Amino acid sequence: MIKPTIGELLSGVATSLRERVLPEIPAGTTRRQIQAAIGIIRRVALVWDKTGPYLYADNEDIAQTLERMLPVLERVAAEEGNERIRVVHTKSRQVLERSTHQPYPSAETLGTRNLELQEVLADMQEALHESSAVESVDRNELKAMLYALFHRMLTRELGITTPARRP
Repeated sequence: MIKPTIGELLSGVATSLRERVLPEIPAGTTRRQIQAAIGIIRRVALVWDKTGPYLYADNEDIAQTLERMLPVLERVAAEEGNERIRVVHTKSRQVLERSTHQPYPSAETLGTRNLELQEVLADMQEALHESSAVESVDRNELKAMLYALFHRMLTRELGITTPARRP
């Protein structure tokens, strides 16, 4: 790993601005803008080095969950004759077939894939909600899988956005 990391560099810039530049700026718009910039730099520094692994884990989890959901989604579409759910099933299958497994995907590739997978999740959630009056064991199974996935996603996000506690 290259040291200092980009996150460490950004953190250093924020500290330098706060300790050396900010005290020299009089109260007013410019000072508030620098304070806002320091906050943004600190936030980016906090997550920068964790973003790639976070997106990779998120993409893997979403894809694996969608794989498990496909047969259940197919049954729901068939049992209910629901065209919207059938379309979501087809789209989900197509997105999963376009796997982006690479040894070292770029952050851009990971981000693009993450948006694509989350779009499928949003479509699925909307399709299930659209006819929410219909209840079935399969629908409940899909909802449980979605809620469990969303919980894991939020936990992962907290892992990269929560500042490390200092001893």
